[in-house]
Amino acid sequence: MSTAVSVDNAPNACIGSCWSDDTVAALALNLTTPSRGAVRKWPQELKDKRKTELHVKRMSRFRDRKTNESKTMQQEHLRLEHELENRIGELRRTGVSPDHEGGPRLQRELQRLVLEREYLREESVAIRQKITQHLKFKQVIQSASNTLAVENFPSAGGQESDVTVRYVDSKWQPVQEQTGRWVHFTNGKPPFFFYPFSRHEFDAVLRVHDSNASTDSEDLVWFGKFLGWSVYHGTLRPGKSWLIGHARFSKRVERSFDTLLNGMYRDDGTCKWPIMPTARDIGVTAEIGIQTPQELDDNSSVVARSYSGGVNFRYLCLVHRSQIQLQDGGKRVLKFYYVVGDSEPNARSRAADPTSQDDVCWVTDEGGYSLTLTEVDDTFADVSFDSLACLKSEETALGHFIMFGHIATRWEQLVTSSNLLKF
Repeated sequence: MSTAVSVDNAPNACIGSCWSDDTVAALALNLTTPSRGAVRKWPQELKDKRKTELHVKRMSRFRDRKTNESKTMQQEHLRLEHELENRIGELRRTGVSPDHEGGPRLQRELQRLVLEREYLREESVAIRQKITQHLKFKQVIQSASNTLAVENFPSAGGQESDVTVRYVDSKWQPVQEQTGRWVHFTNGKPPFFFYPFSRHEFDAVLRVHDSNASTDSEDLVWFGKFLGWSVYHGTLRPGKSWLIGHARFSKRVERSFDTLLNGMYRDDGTCKWPIMPTARDIGVTAEIGIQTPQELDDNSSVVARSYSGGVNFRYLCLVHRSQIQLQDGGKRVLKFYYVVGDSEPNARSRAADPTSQDDVCWVTDEGGYSLTLTEVDDTFADVSFDSLACLKSEETALGHFIMFGHIATRWEQLVTSSNLLKF
């Protein structure tokens, strides 16, 4: 008559009754005992449990071994660094052995290279420190331009800023110029001089965007669906420096026009627009510098953005909320803009500035995007995003679709309080 052994007690029962001390020790060391024949007689649940325990022990030993190896390598690295420092210090004191004293020629050349590398490294550190100090002084001087303007040109105190400073005759001096101001970025990127847009210049940029984005959906190419949005795109066309690609995301949402409009504003009355691309959207890791150098009114402003992507990319964007328009059927239409723009005074300023940076790339093509809300009835509204992207090549168009899709879905989450994922 056989005796039943529970799953939990089976190993202990086996160890106590039929396994020798060597077998017990072997099992404790996670060797190949017990035999395969003995294991095959175990219940499947016990086999799975043993397999899991063996795997845990193996992984534990593997992690311990890797940890010990890492500590050993770190200690060896520190030892070698210390030894290298000692040898370089000794080499500085004694110098490279003269050729006539003998010794391997390759060794003498290597010593010369090591010393030269150390001298160059120290010189590089010193130069970088001087450059950093110079840039700090430059920023302080430029940021003080408004103070100098008030002190030297009291009559100009009522204007926003029509005086700047220039390095003239070996000293900084205030210079009378067209109304403008220096714009500094908190991320330490080079500043630039900004001339405010006139209302005519501002509206002209928006009209150009409306003209370029007015293509009917029927004339665009159907791309597909993206998180419920219908996606269309047009053919790429050449701009001033980039290829311009048109993309449209449209959707009918189950929200009234008034609900969407109220959702565009926070509790404190500030507008959630614009939904600007994040560093993750455009594929950069550096901080994006943002400044607002001009506000024409409560619904119109100019935003300057700067970010590093090999060079310092920079552009001016015109932010605007239009007045509500009525269609023929009495349905309301409202449009929001975030459009790349430029003006002749700013273009001349960049071209004439002798301190302009070679590593700054200004994007001035007709890029940006707009959001149009159209009333359908008391329950539904049509939403349409039109994007005019500045693209380097046709291959980057797909990446722009994805990035712009993130902006559209972020807007939907902010305004309609949906359960979409954050991007």
